[in-house]
Amino acid sequence: MYFMKNRLEGSCRNANVAFHDFLGPCCRHILDYLTGGYLQIMAPKGIRQKITLGFYFLLLCIVAMAGLTYGIVHEVGYKIESLEIIDDFLNMTLEVRRFEKNYFLYGKEEDYQDNTAFLNELGKHLQQNSEILTPLMGKDVFDDLWNSVQQYKENIKRLHGMLTVGTPASFPAKDRIQVENSIRAIGKKLTDIAEQSSRNKRQRIKKLLGTTGLVLFFSVLLFIFLCIFFATLLGRDIVRSFKILEDHTKRISRGDFMLAPIGVKDEEIKSLLQAFNRMTRELRMHQRQLVQSEKLASLGTLLSGVAHELNNPLSNVSSSAQILAEDLDELDEDFKKDLITQILEQSDRARDIVRTLLEFSRKSEFAWQELSLKTLVEKTITLIRGQAPSNVEISLDIPDDLKITADKQRMQQVFINLIKNAIDVIGENGKIWISCREIISKGKGRREVEILIEDNGPGIPAEIRDKIFDPFFTTKDVGHGSGLGLFIVHDIVEMHGGTIRVETRTGQGTTFIIWIPDRSIATGEKP
Repeated sequence: MYFMKNRLEGSCRNANVAFHDFLGPCCRHILDYLTGGYLQIMAPKGIRQKITLGFYFLLLCIVAMAGLTYGIVHEVGYKIESLEIIDDFLNMTLEVRRFEKNYFLYGKEEDYQDNTAFLNELGKHLQQNSEILTPLMGKDVFDDLWNSVQQYKENIKRLHGMLTVGTPASFPAKDRIQVENSIRAIGKKLTDIAEQSSRNKRQRIKKLLGTTGLVLFFSVLLFIFLCIFFATLLGRDIVRSFKILEDHTKRISRGDFMLAPIGVKDEEIKSLLQAFNRMTRELRMHQRQLVQSEKLASLGTLLSGVAHELNNPLSNVSSSAQILAEDLDELDEDFKKDLITQILEQSDRARDIVRTLLEFSRKSEFAWQELSLKTLVEKTITLIRGQAPSNVEISLDIPDDLKITADKQRMQQVFINLIKNAIDVIGENGKIWISCREIISKGKGRREVEILIEDNGPGIPAEIRDKIFDPFFTTKDVGHGSGLGLFIVHDIVEMHGGTIRVETRTGQGTTFIIWIPDRSIATGEKP
């Protein structure tokens, strides 16, 4: 109790050393990281750095909170130990007053000795803790307290001399009472100072604890706010970067192979987008190869029908030429002209068939052009007519002046795949209806061309309707279908910015509905 000053100073030094040993490496590392050019708070280069920044900020806040808490606890501990010193001072003062009272009442020597012993301890206590008590009480109050203790010692010693050395005649009662009153007054003064100091210190501690609670409360609120702020800031940047990646992935899944613009700052996302663009280029190349492979596969299937279509005009040419060769001199001029005209017409017909076949089979880049939809469908039917049984009826309901802006070769691929699928399922006496019209889209308010390809086949079972546009999905036997026909149709329609839908009922046929938006050639749009 009486060496509190030394213990207080020692505990403070040890706590400060331990705290600085803990804070030193952390703060140095954080400062090195912040000043070394690796972190730029406003524009970090990558997600890793943003997350690292968040963790370092969290660590910095925790260290700051720990430092604040340590400082508050240290201050409270210091004030409590200071209060213990004041309480020791008060207790010693009360002991001095107790033995003073006993000495006044009974005049026993042991009461005087106890009073003197506690008085000496009180003096030592004040002397040893003067550096702590002086700031607490004030220099003037402490000096007055010290002088009062010395004066008390002199008066109690003087009173003891009166009671033990002299005779009542030597020290009149008046003088003795005066000394006793002086001792009582000084003792009361010491007690009042001790009690007042103790009350003041307790009030300061109470006030400090209240302030500490408010400081900690608002510090926690500030910490939570800063955490939410930085988490929102960093999370927004990171989520925005991943959103770009997600959008690009969705576009690829829809068959849109446009390259993603690399305008993000995050190095990881930039690397991913570059990898996605490389993948997109490869997908473009493989898609073109896939379309070409399917086209060649369709072409191989169509060749027998095309050969049949070519056989008719060639037979007519051969017959007309043979008649001319055998009876050239005997035929009149008008009949000769008719035969020559037939030869020319049939040759043109054969040439058109071959030209249509060559146009379809040629490998070409995507190119927008204005097309007569009726002519396009008729040429397509010319290629595929030989694949249909003779009793299959294909009806057209297409206005002569209906135009569509599209890639000719790819739209022809769409019609070939859909008509060929219809021929495969309707049997020998089926019917196919192809109708087209111009409409205004209700939802988008734009001009569109609506294309319907209907058949009276068995329809599509409900369990596979959601799979018909998936790549490599087929219900045909092995070797009779690749499962790419409808997938390529869906892909080509989307390349034109359109949509395709299927309506079917079991036993009542199937209708494929295609909507292609109007596009101006002058815009130079590309898929």
